[in-house]
This record gives sequence, C-alpha cells and structure tokens, in this order.
Amino acid sequence: MSRIELKWTDRVTTGSQTPRRFLDFVIDDHSLYRKVGDLVSPLGWLSAEENRKAVNRLLRKEPADFRNGRTSIFICAECGDLGCGAMFAVIERIDDNIIWRDFGYQNSYDDAVHTDGFEDIGPFTFNATEYHNEIVRALVLKQ
Repeated sequence: MSRIELKWTDRVTTGSQTPRRFLDFVIDDHSLYRKVGDLVSPLGWLSAEENRKAVNRLLRKEPADFRNGRTSIFICAECGDLGCGAMFAVIERIDDNIIWRDFGYQNSYDDAVHTDGFEDIGPFTFNATEYHNEIVRALVLKQ
C-alpha cells in the first residue's frame, strides 16, 4: 500500500520559463514531479474553480479529462492547457483502495497515447479514506 502526500513545490525553471508553485504528489516519500519532467500538478496554482475540478477528477467525482478514464496528474506548467499535453493515469476504486495505473502522456486534440518512459511509474495503490483526505486538502492548503 502506498502513501500519498501533497507538498508545495517550486517548478525548476530555466531561461524565460514561468516560475510556478504547485502541490506535488509525493508518493512513499518520493516526488512524482521529479520523475515527469517539465509538467506540474493541476493543484494549488490554477483558479479556485479549476482547482476544485481537478480535485473532483482525482476523487472520481467528475469525469476524467481524457477518454477511457484517463485523468491528468501533471499538466503544462506554463498555461495548464491539455492541448500542450499532460501526464495521466487511470484512477479506479476497488473495494477500499484507489489505484493509479497505466501512466502515459497525451494531449487533448490527438488520440495518440504515449507510454514510453512511464514504465517505471506505478501502479500505486492507496487506502481510499487516506487518499480522499489528502486530496481534499488541496482545497484549503495555502502557499
């Protein structure tokens, strides 16, 4: 069973990239952001409405961003647009567990799903109650 924690993280920038502070997914004491390149989570930096929608997608209370149940975990660090591409996972509930599996990369205008480079990420299984409690913290955590 994995443990998930949200932690404030600063985007590593170079050149003219926009600095960004966001909530990273730390799983079993390891930053997922550090594994995915220049993408950031959708939590903590977008508008309150977009933050709420992201939380609800992660909790499976709103439909996933992509077809076949793929939910964005990390998005474009500049604008948050899925057209720029996003890292996703299939999020499912089985009994008292939430599972993140089948990680990949996709954008909103192309059905191509890229999984190369994501083979060593997940799957992760979380206790559903602990997962819910941690994800909803994104609604109240302040920078």
